[in-house]
Amino acid sequence: MFKKQYSNLKDKIYKFSKRYSSKVGLDLPYFIKGGFWLSIGQFFGTLKGFILSIVFANFLSKEVFGQYSFIMTILSIATIFALLGMSVAVIQAVAKGYEGTYFRALKEIFKWSWLGSLFLLGFSVYEYLYGWFHLSLIFLILSSIFPFYAISGFYTTLLNGKKRFDILTKLSSLFNIISTILIVLTAYFTESVFWITIITVLIQIVINGYYSMFYVKRFITNNNIDEDSIKFGKSISLSIALSNIANNFDSMIIAYFLSFEELAIFKIVTSIPNQIKILAKTFIPMILPKIASEDLSKRDIMKHLKKFFVVVVFLIVVYLVLAPFIFKWFYPKYYDYVWLSMLFHLSFLSMLYILPYNYLIKEKEARLINKFYTYSSLILILLSFFGIYFYGLLGAIIARIFYRLLVMIITFLFFLKYCK
Repeated sequence: MFKKQYSNLKDKIYKFSKRYSSKVGLDLPYFIKGGFWLSIGQFFGTLKGFILSIVFANFLSKEVFGQYSFIMTILSIATIFALLGMSVAVIQAVAKGYEGTYFRALKEIFKWSWLGSLFLLGFSVYEYLYGWFHLSLIFLILSSIFPFYAISGFYTTLLNGKKRFDILTKLSSLFNIISTILIVLTAYFTESVFWITIITVLIQIVINGYYSMFYVKRFITNNNIDEDSIKFGKSISLSIALSNIANNFDSMIIAYFLSFEELAIFKIVTSIPNQIKILAKTFIPMILPKIASEDLSKRDIMKHLKKFFVVVVFLIVVYLVLAPFIFKWFYPKYYDYVWLSMLFHLSFLSMLYILPYNYLIKEKEARLINKFYTYSSLILILLSFFGIYFYGLLGAIIARIFYRLLVMIITFLFFLKYCK
């Protein structure tokens, strides 16, 4: 009975999307079908982020929440030693049939991640000398288990390479549900940055570590290794590492130059706008193959861009209208800073870069874009440093806005100059 109803509903949705595809100028059945599993997985990820932000904002003091955010920022920076470029390399290798590359890469990541342990150990010593003894203890514990943390989410590369988005979504959704429940309970009953951090990391290691080291074996059908992919993964890790540092730099500087309380405010005001951006990016993996397969011209891209612009502006306006109510209901302690969140969300306009960026990749001009993003990471670091130093939290927000709009403008310039 249920299967029949589900089948009827699926047919109705398909017919409806097929009917209105020509009116909106998009292949709606393609995006609905391809985005199903991606959107389900992203839904649980976004829901987790939203729930945790509410819990942290209401159950924890700004000081404790700021300290937790600082620790997770440093932990994220430490992952630059975990060969971040290896994920891209393994996905490509597995897609070509070299499935043994997965565990070969996993060993390399585990080996190099001990440098991340030394990095965290350095922060432990620094915090001890600075007088933050509980932070020192946390970083000491994290340094001892970091290599296991670094490999714990690697299972996604194998499943992406094999295009098993259904399995990937089920595993990640289960993890998000379990981790959300445990972290919420920990935050509610302890209000301790120590226990919240340790539980957060241990859940990642235990559940995703099991996925990455044991569960994935059932999907590996050969031991073929592509050594060129391993070398490629190492070679691109440096530029990705720079981007990682740039994206976390403002949070670290806010903690040291301003305060943990200011960092908590920064995290809350950017939380929902960032979640909206992540949701929008859910469909990016489908955009490139669609552009390539239909051999769209620059004029076609510009035509779709006008429609995309309407969607982006609509999402900006919707949040500007709803933001005061969202903060009043869910983040009452931070209501005085709702204007910063509304200001930050204006940077969502930069999402217009998606279409020309993917077209540049199709036209084999990705080298120019990647080179630009290397320099743009340095620009973000400089903007964040001077913005926060001179203008505090407002400077951090303005730096992010300026950076995102700069990325969009340069991408469009490349698109107009190099694409026919």
